[in-house]
Amino acid sequence: MSHHCNNLMIKCMDFRLQGKTLEWLQENGYFGDCDVISNAGSAKVLADGSPDAKEFILNEIGLSCEKHGVKNIIIIHHSDCGAYTTHDLKTPEEEKAKQLKDMEIEKSLIKERFPEVTIIKVWAQMKDLDGKEVDFQIVQ
Repeated sequence: MSHHCNNLMIKCMDFRLQGKTLEWLQENGYFGDCDVISNAGSAKVLADGSPDAKEFILNEIGLSCEKHGVKNIIIIHHSDCGAYTTHDLKTPEEEKAKQLKDMEIEKSLIKERFPEVTIIKVWAQMKDLDGKEVDFQIVQ
């Protein structure tokens, strides 16, 4: 293995969170030591995607683990996520509950395939719709 990093981050592609996510990575010592997978809804496809879509994400994770020796997988979901508008969620609390439930499903599927990795689940609460203020919280 010629390149090594300890972490893989799976995050939403939403442009509004790019700057604050980079700040969070820097503040927590992940910046420069982190592969990145970016999709609509973060790892949502593992919770409710097609078998092919799930396998695609799991293969990406596998490459990161195999080629870069990743030990930690950080899954970041966020409030006001457009990928969750396809669900009949009536309140921000319902959206958060659905995403937290999806993160548990994602964690289980990843751990099933890669039992040696540590999963770090992060909820990013946008305090404004522009993403200028975001509160990142590790969730259990």
